[in-house]
Amino acid sequence: MNAVIISGGKQFYVQEGDIIEVEKTIDEPGAEIQFDKVLLLADSNDVISDPNLLKSAKVKAKVLAKTKGKKIKVFKFRRRQDSKTLNGHRQSLQKIEILSITK
Repeated sequence: MNAVIISGGKQFYVQEGDIIEVEKTIDEPGAEIQFDKVLLLADSNDVISDPNLLKSAKVKAKVLAKTKGKKIKVFKFRRRQDSKTLNGHRQSLQKIEILSITK
């Protein structure tokens, strides 16, 4: 069974056993988390996308590790003003493993 879930403002297409990186939550590694916002469920036979039918759908996952994303440099330059700034950002992420998808 496949599902599309929302986590951290992003959508992820997942299957049981997948390992994905999502934005960090307060959960520690080893904890089980549950995603209630399911946008789509798909079997080999049918696809469910009706919000009324998806209210009871849940995706369970296990937090594997806390990681950090790639460093992003933000450079602002204002021409003829002798003004420039360089900032960096590195997003905190979590690796999670999808355990089960239920209707």
